[in-house]
Amino acid sequence: MKLIVGMGQTGFSAGRFFARRGESFVAADTRGANAPRAAWLEAFGAGTLFDGELDAAMLDSAELRALDGIVLSPGLNPAVEPLAGLVGEARRRGIPVESDIAVALRHAPVPYVLITGSNGKSTVTALTAELLTAAGYRVAIGGNYGTPALDLLAEPSDVLVLEVSSFQLEACDPEAIRARAATVLNISADHLDRHGSIEAYAALKQKILVHAQAVVINADDTRVAAMAAHSRARIVTFSAGADDDSPAAEHRYYLDADGESLCRDDQVLFAGEDLALPGAHNRMNALAALALVEAVAGRAALDGMALRAAMAAFTGLPHRMQVVCRWPVNGGEVRFINDSKATNVGAAVAAIDGLAAGGAAGQVVIVGGQAKGQSFDELAAALKAHAQGVALIGADADEIEAVLAAVAGDSLPRARCESLEAAVAWAAEQASARVAAGRQVVVLLSPACASFDQFRGYADRGEHFARAAESICDARDVPAPVSAEVAS
Repeated sequence: MKLIVGMGQTGFSAGRFFARRGESFVAADTRGANAPRAAWLEAFGAGTLFDGELDAAMLDSAELRALDGIVLSPGLNPAVEPLAGLVGEARRRGIPVESDIAVALRHAPVPYVLITGSNGKSTVTALTAELLTAAGYRVAIGGNYGTPALDLLAEPSDVLVLEVSSFQLEACDPEAIRARAATVLNISADHLDRHGSIEAYAALKQKILVHAQAVVINADDTRVAAMAAHSRARIVTFSAGADDDSPAAEHRYYLDADGESLCRDDQVLFAGEDLALPGAHNRMNALAALALVEAVAGRAALDGMALRAAMAAFTGLPHRMQVVCRWPVNGGEVRFINDSKATNVGAAVAAIDGLAAGGAAGQVVIVGGQAKGQSFDELAAALKAHAQGVALIGADADEIEAVLAAVAGDSLPRARCESLEAAVAWAAEQASARVAAGRQVVVLLSPACASFDQFRGYADRGEHFARAAESICDARDVPAPVSAEVAS
């Protein structure tokens, strides 16, 4: 008997998994009567819902007398009541408490690749899957990206490519994680409101490296580079330059002196002009993906024509440095870029720095939302260095503005906006005033924050931005900013 806690997408996938295996299960949810009980019963039938209170006492109920495992939704914090009491009592009784990822990895019938980090993991997951597919593999892609991992086990495949989050790794035993290849792309402060410290957050990410066959290490990230010492795997590094001197590395992937071409050891694999993927940070993501592909398919696979075509054609993911539209102004243009998936400071800084390195004449940046306990010092420094204006939105705009004022003073124009639409209009006005002939200025949505204060998720936020940007590009005129208060 399994207890599934959380009746969201992950909980339903766990129910489908146990139903396929003929194992009995019941579900409970912290939302009580607001949980999707009718949909659950329609999917799984009578007897699959726990009707009592969700707390430690439920373990003594007759309904759960044969309980031998709990699958906990990663969206639920096990350190907060009522889950803290339930999880503590279950562990005291020797009842395993796992995430869906832990269950999926234990039952995976094929090798798996694990990808985690603070930023870029969805891009690397998607690109790795694309390249392995081009190399002839049947690839099942999912985890924290798209399809839940347990649903992937229902279909035949040759390899699983899984994005995994710190939330999913909380309830995973590192001894049970045996990836064919694994990477921690980078570590920056994120989800500290749940994990408490960056050290605790990094330790969760490190779990996937301990018993992997091959690990792909970002040599430029000191926290990640230190993780190599905790793995007995073959080590492959990637870095922004050729001067990575890690003595433990079996192979080194790096960018050439211009930061464009993708290299492995002493060979250029892909010339920069042959790649559609924009931004220096995405070049780093491509290096990581190539190293993961080699760990699965071998070095010769990287020379395959289909794989090379797939690499050349890959343009990135929606809501991650996605060019929405271009607006001609004064012989130049304003380019609107949707980076709504930048839900932490590290991702936003990478976007801002990457645009500056890529030659944008200027950028007006929209930031804000739910802060998640992050420090905004690094964001403020990047904005001071590269931005010509900042629009602030969302629940924690005051917190960001206070840091920005301390770092940049009055030198950086900024406005508090009641809506994303108002922020886009203000940013477009600021950007258009800075365009000169033959030059490009960017309006960048890279919020550095979660989105649930105003939107259903980062995708919903990105779609609102895209609609507002397209209305300006289509009209060829700047709408008057509304509900924008110029900050001093």
